[in-house]
Amino acid sequence: MRLLASQIDLALDNARALLDRLDLPSRDEYITAAADFLRDARAAGASSWTLAYLTFRPLIILLGILGHYLAILLRIIAQNSIAHGWVAAKRGYFQLRTGTIWFVQFQRDLPLSAKYAELGAIAVLATLWLLRRHVQKHRYVERTVAWYAAKKRRALRKYNNFVGRVAKTSSFLAMLLPHLLYLVLVVGVKRLVPGFVTYLATGTYLCSFISFWHPMYLTFCLLGRLSPHLKEFREAESSESSGKGKAVKLKHLRQKEAELKELRAEAIVLLKYWVVYAVILAIVWTGRLLPFVGHVLNVRDEAPTGVAAKKSGLYANLRLSGRVAEEIALICFLWLRFMPSPPTDEEEEEEKQKKQLSPMRKQLRKIHVEQLSPVDLLFSKLSPIVLSAMNSSAFLSKRALGETSNGGSTLASLVIQKMKSFLDFFVLVRLISKETQEWLITTVVESSALLPAATTLLMPSYFTSYGVIYVSQVVPAGFSISACNAMISGKAKRQLMTPEMADAARYLQFWVVHAAVSLLLGWFAPFLAWVPLSTHATWFLWAYVQLESSTRKIYGWVESEIGQKNLEDTALVRSTRRIIAALPSNVDESSANAPTGEKSKVA
Repeated sequence: MRLLASQIDLALDNARALLDRLDLPSRDEYITAAADFLRDARAAGASSWTLAYLTFRPLIILLGILGHYLAILLRIIAQNSIAHGWVAAKRGYFQLRTGTIWFVQFQRDLPLSAKYAELGAIAVLATLWLLRRHVQKHRYVERTVAWYAAKKRRALRKYNNFVGRVAKTSSFLAMLLPHLLYLVLVVGVKRLVPGFVTYLATGTYLCSFISFWHPMYLTFCLLGRLSPHLKEFREAESSESSGKGKAVKLKHLRQKEAELKELRAEAIVLLKYWVVYAVILAIVWTGRLLPFVGHVLNVRDEAPTGVAAKKSGLYANLRLSGRVAEEIALICFLWLRFMPSPPTDEEEEEEKQKKQLSPMRKQLRKIHVEQLSPVDLLFSKLSPIVLSAMNSSAFLSKRALGETSNGGSTLASLVIQKMKSFLDFFVLVRLISKETQEWLITTVVESSALLPAATTLLMPSYFTSYGVIYVSQVVPAGFSISACNAMISGKAKRQLMTPEMADAARYLQFWVVHAAVSLLLGWFAPFLAWVPLSTHATWFLWAYVQLESSTRKIYGWVESEIGQKNLEDTALVRSTRRIIAALPSNVDESSANAPTGEKSKVA
């Protein structure tokens, strides 16, 4: 027990020593320090509030003033709005009541037949609305389209199988069979309803629509869809040259590449058609200038009959009548544009996935695809003729700075080389810019393709007409063939397709400009026939239009004119109004010379 008591005493002594070493403050000292803290905190809070009040007082006063005036403004607006709203509501009520009374009175005054007619019209509208809902609910339109597509595919499949069986016997007969069927169909329709065919050819604009306006619309739409891709390519090219290229997502890149492939296919089809169209026009126009052939191709309004036909003789009767020429043109362009085409490569791929084709059938499909399209058939036959007619000068842009294939250099290429060296000196001394040098060289190179036709400028207008045909039809067709072949033989990568598409877009733009210029020359043809040297001026006009800078400039103007929302804002309408306003008028003179009595009557 003594040991336990001694241990407790020792622990208590140690605790007292620890408390002494901690030096705990006394109660009075702690109360005094807490009182000082509260007093200092209150003083700090008061000084902080004073500082904040002095700092934000101007802003609070400004907000108060603005709030006061805003409240006044809102009160005025509310008072006037409520007052005017009440007045407008009363007027609306009176107008509605007046209109209702008038409508009821008007309906009462109507005869019974008119009331039944109104009820019938309302019933028809309600029936049409219910029928529309019923058709949309049961998807009749989609089902009909799907049924027609399935029937069309089945008919084309049977037809292709039939052509394939014929091809096993004779490939030439298989290639000729669709055109023979079309000829039989045309002859049958002409025999059954000759008046209807004549009316379509002579009494409507169907031939002009399918041969000119519809391809022109497709070309313009294609250029509109192709423009964003070319713009994006130019921006990417400039950003890569400046070292600021942006990363593009793989999904977005694949989507753009698929769109560009589709646009390339459409551009190839349109370029082929415009080449064929231009060559056909060139052949017809050249034939009209020839002595004997021109007599046959220059159509007449009506064929002579009876005694007049006997007196005119055999040579005069060889001329085609306008009716026959228009019927032939309609039949030819229907064959060229709307003859059923063979299945495309995409459709073949889908069919291959569903059913594996035999090697023999694949070969037949290949022959069918390559040979049975009328545009492709004519393009393959006419393009070598056009390229040979250009006599290699149309392609100096590719070898202007090099040598020819036989080891020598042409005179034109030597001139262009010397000109480039001469212009390099002007660029070096900063007399001209690099862009101006490129424009001058491009203009000279493109103009060199016109050298074969330049000699006709020194001849009479009859011979210059051949030069006009060469400049306006043959040269653009040759360049279009070159661009089309480059796209066909090009690779499917987007970086390689875009420059080829830019070149093709230039010639698609040219054919749009070509159409506009042709229409203008056709409208002013009666006037130009009386102007001396008008054929030579037409030659220079086509030479200017086929330059790249001129084509893009004129196409940009045409695109801006078509893009105007209001017809009054177009330059054509404004120019027409200026011309009409500048014409002399005798209205003021007649009113000034009129007697006083007549003036008073008019007043």
